[in-house]
Amino acid sequence: MRKIYEHADYAVIGYYQSILEDEGILTLVKNVGAAMGTGEIPFTEVYPELWVMNDSDYGRAEAMLAPLHHQGPPEATTLPVWTCASCGETVDGDFGECWNCGTERPPIP
Repeated sequence: MRKIYEHADYAVIGYYQSILEDEGILTLVKNVGAAMGTGEIPFTEVYPELWVMNDSDYGRAEAMLAPLHHQGPPEATTLPVWTCASCGETVDGDFGECWNCGTERPPIP
């Protein structure tokens, strides 16, 4: 049995586990619920861990997961700054209405 991955977010571990199990690779997740011990023990010791049960499956499992956890975060998309037609205020593109007067942002072309 070999540990293949650990992450602070249990959802990531569960997702990776489902990928491996769908391909017939038996897995085990350790430290489920261990986050309650944070503060008593180092936080890195309570991260959920994904383990491959059979050492012979480790290489195949690693090859399957490598593209997923080695890619960077998706590119953030930001909308352009806009000017409120009612009061002339400059508003950050992430806002759907003017912070000053409440007028809705015009449609984005």
